[in-house]
Amino acid sequence: MNTHKEIFSVEDHYSSVANTYDSFYKATYEAVIPVLIEYLDLRPQHNVVDIGSGSGFIAESLCKLSGLENPVWCVDPSVEMQELARKRKGVYPVQKTAEEFFSDPKLSQCFDRVVAVFSVHHFADPVDVYKGIIRSLRPGGIFLQLITMKDGNPIFKNSTKVFGTYFDVVNDSQKLLREIDSADIRISEHEVTFTEAMTKSNLCDSLRRRYSSELNHLTDEQIEERVKQLEKELSEFNEHEPITYNRLVSVTKVEKKGK
Repeated sequence: MNTHKEIFSVEDHYSSVANTYDSFYKATYEAVIPVLIEYLDLRPQHNVVDIGSGSGFIAESLCKLSGLENPVWCVDPSVEMQELARKRKGVYPVQKTAEEFFSDPKLSQCFDRVVAVFSVHHFADPVDVYKGIIRSLRPGGIFLQLITMKDGNPIFKNSTKVFGTYFDVVNDSQKLLREIDSADIRISEHEVTFTEAMTKSNLCDSLRRRYSSELNHLTDEQIEERVKQLEKELSEFNEHEPITYNRLVSVTKVEKKGK
């Protein structure tokens, strides 16, 4: 019996999906970029950090669209993801976890913008990371955190038990961020709905390849059972027809007071 291991590491996961990651997340990336541009109010002279930057797609896009004069720091512990990031323009790869990166006292008041797009559930110590981020911001700086509150992707339909752990973690992270006692920050929260699309073929392929780390909790047999169910649910669509769905995202904006 071919059974996927139930215990996995984040490093192993991103090592296995690195080469196909961008193709599976393209629709999400394309929806995220305008939201980041709207809330970050980027200026060419800004120093920007992307935490959990993956392949560097978002960092490269922000650099290009905002005309940044300095490369975006791409902080990610995955060797394979950083290899992809190094091939992009306008990025500065840093192979570290968020905890390792923000523990450096030399980073105090170094950055104008810090972003964490769907990555906070990987923080081993959210409070330390949040405090480090706030410490690293210059006066007037912004930390923007995006987390999924409801995912309409057909892959996660009927998979609430699998995705439930993720929501527990991100809800705890939001609570911890709100509870940080710091008089020099202002926190605001917003909700945004993204419309995304993937073909049936890509949906099934991304499910089999476990493109989302939450899917690593499923065995191979459970994955194949879900693929069959998915194909049945989407029988009216051909293999390469775009299937649209919505993602509800919470956008938390932390602004450091001062000029």
